[in-house]
Amino acid sequence: MTAEPIDDVLDWAKKLSSWKQDALRRLAISNDLTDTDLGELLAMVKTAAGFSLASAPPGAVPFAKAHFGGGKHQPIILKGIANVENINRLVPKAGLTFCPKALTIVYGRNGSGKSGFVRILRTACRTRVENPAKLKVLADVYGASAGPQTAEIVIDAGAGDTPISWSPGKAASPQLMQVAVFDTASAQLYVDGGNQIRFLPFGLALPHRLNAICIGLKDTLEAERATEVGNKVSLTTIAFAPVRDTGAQRFDKALSKSTTNAQIDVATAFGETDQERLDGITAALSASAAAAADVTAFARWAETLVTECTAVVAAFMDEPLQKLTALREAATAAREAATVAAGALFTDDPLPGVGSDTWRALWAAARDYSLKEAYVGKPFPVVATDAEPAACVLCQQPLLPDGVSRMHRFQKYMDDTLDAAATKAEQAVADAL
Repeated sequence: MTAEPIDDVLDWAKKLSSWKQDALRRLAISNDLTDTDLGELLAMVKTAAGFSLASAPPGAVPFAKAHFGGGKHQPIILKGIANVENINRLVPKAGLTFCPKALTIVYGRNGSGKSGFVRILRTACRTRVENPAKLKVLADVYGASAGPQTAEIVIDAGAGDTPISWSPGKAASPQLMQVAVFDTASAQLYVDGGNQIRFLPFGLALPHRLNAICIGLKDTLEAERATEVGNKVSLTTIAFAPVRDTGAQRFDKALSKSTTNAQIDVATAFGETDQERLDGITAALSASAAAAADVTAFARWAETLVTECTAVVAAFMDEPLQKLTALREAATAAREAATVAAGALFTDDPLPGVGSDTWRALWAAARDYSLKEAYVGKPFPVVATDAEPAACVLCQQPLLPDGVSRMHRFQKYMDDTLDAAATKAEQAVADAL
């Protein structure tokens, strides 16, 4: 006798627990399990795990080949479409007949109405489409009739030809929902989107359906566990560090499902003596913590003091002092050279001190005022504007030829390498300090 595919499913089922076999039996004879079915299966699981229930669950019935008889379903045969009204440009009362036991090929010229019949089936039956708006069935925009869109879909579910009325927006017929429509539009979802076509014969679908039932029962049990047990389990996860040979740790190691309530009461007894000892330990630890904080603060202060003293000692050693002295001497010599040059350059000027620190500060202030406010965008010093003498940024008077010459000489002095070298040497002294 030739083995059938369902025989492999039966051989596999024999290796399962009794409640899973009973679940397969229920799935084979019913499309969906009821709450009663799920409750009885859950009770079987608890009983198998050793739970004592108020009422015992029904006995598990092993899964057998005979149970597939109860799972047989009368196939839905699509016989045709009739009495089409106001659908695209299909003629009123148009219809289309399908062969019940063979392949039906519908052909015709473009615009003859083939797609119109398919649009009706896509809306009435099951199909996959990326944009639901594409399922909309349009009326005849060129026709004079503006009545409702209707059609009849003829099926045979075992009782002969049965017409099912259809119109857009009407609730889908449960019988037509067993018919799947696959066209080029839905094909793109599988080809481009990488979706899987989920179709399995009735018997081969049972393991997948059983898996869904197991997941549902698991979720139910976890929810009950969270309600009944809560955080009590965390009491068994006490971590002792370091490990010592104490009574508490010995009890923790010996704790098991056979531990009695009396043993737990003795091990967890906590009296006045224990409380006094705990108070003493707490006080000692608190005092130690305060002392440790004081020592830590003193250590940080000492480290800061050592760092500062090290910096002072390093600064007053012979080598750093000699380096600082050399820098000061170099800066003084450079400034004297710049001053001598300024004295020779500005001998005929009416006021003394040109090139001194005070004078250079005055010149820098005059330059900033000229660049930022008086003559924005013009290079300093500005001695003329639009062929007219410019006003001096210090006295606000027009610059005469002598004043223009003096401004140029001042700027030349500031740009001179001697003054720049003196300024750089003085900055080196400041950085060393």
